[in-house]
Parts: sequence; C-alpha cells; structure tokens
Amino acid sequence: MKKITIAIDGYSSCGKSTMAKDLAKEIKYIYIDSGAMYRAVTLYSMENHIFTGQNIDTDKLRHEIKNIQISFHLNQETGNPETYLNGVNVENKIRTLEVSSKVSPISTLDFVRSNLVAQQQLMGKSKGIVMDGRDIGTTVFPHAELKIFVSASPDIRAKRRYNELIKKGQKIKFSEILENIKERDRIDQHRTVSPLKRAEDALLLDNSDLTIDEQKAWLLDQFKRVTAE
Repeated sequence: MKKITIAIDGYSSCGKSTMAKDLAKEIKYIYIDSGAMYRAVTLYSMENHIFTGQNIDTDKLRHEIKNIQISFHLNQETGNPETYLNGVNVENKIRTLEVSSKVSPISTLDFVRSNLVAQQQLMGKSKGIVMDGRDIGTTVFPHAELKIFVSASPDIRAKRRYNELIKKGQKIKFSEILENIKERDRIDQHRTVSPLKRAEDALLLDNSDLTIDEQKAWLLDQFKRVTAE
C-alpha cells in the first residue's frame, strides 16, 4: 500500500488533533500537531517577555525565533506524541486558555509561519504522516493526497473545550471559552498570511453530530479509498 500525506484542517476545538492522532495510530503513520508548534512559540513569547499584555514585540520575536526549537516525542505510557520546547516537555502548558487567547496573533506573523512551515515540510518529506492545523492542505502540503476540512458549530466546540479543561482541573467559565473560540475563528479566517480556508479539493467533515466511532469509520474509509487508487 502506498504511503500518502494526510492534511487535516479546520476550526479551533473541532477535535482535529484527537482524530489525527487516532487515525495515525490506526494506520501506523506519524502524527504531527502543527497547532502545538504555534502554541509553543506563544508559550516561549509569554515566558520571555515578548508579550506586553496582548501586544507582541515583533522585533524581539524575530530575533529570538532561531532559538525556538520544537520537537515531538512519544509518551511511552500513552503512546501519544507530546510537544517539547527547547528540550522541555510543555504539552500541558501549551493547552491552557491563556496560551489559547494569545496564539492567533502569534500565528498571523509571517516570519513565524514561514519558519514553522519549513520545519513542517521537512518533517513530512518522506510521506506517511498525518498533520493537522489551519493551513496544512493549502500552504504546508498543497499536494497532499488526502485533505480533510473539519467543522462544527461554535457552541459545540466550546462545550467540548470546556469539558476537556474541566477534566484537567482548570477553573474556567463556558462563556470565556465560547468568546475565545469566536475570536480565534475571526482572526484565523482574516489574517493576511495563510488564512484558514477549505482547500478546493478538501473533503468537508462536519462532526457536530457524529460520535467518535462514526468519525473514525469515515476517516478510515477515506484513507482506504485514496490509498487503493
């Protein structure tokens, strides 16, 4: 069976990362979470005083970007990849609402995107990967054999995110998460560099009313169809 590149794009909190991880594990492909890379740059910026409130010192970040090394390593207990920033595991730190509220402005910076896109393309050079994000099918891998664009209503996405954070012990209001999601949608769709949009040849998956098993079955069907061609 030939190896392919699978690009999964879509709105925030659609469950892209979860479905991409599960699919990669099922078909024995490598999973790369591109969104985690932007979150890692955001965390670095927060911890190194590149943020002043919501403002970004772009000159300082441009100078520092070469010092930001992002990698993924498998957690031997869970079998899932975790994000490392300059050799330190930051998987939990990058998933907080504070990072979520600042990641979209970071992702609009052209020099950040060009740096991370280059890293992502290098990771996927040998195919056999599943990568999710906002511009994978349009910018990172425009020639990917299988492209999927995931959507769900803002309320449903906010509820999923709320439940996820509550399970992790974080105290947060549903209204704050909903507002964050709507704001991220606005920024992602209207940024100048690589805005969030569905690639012309991407399959649309609205998972608002799908169970995880139904979604998984649909993804496997698409994978089998493309690899059999």
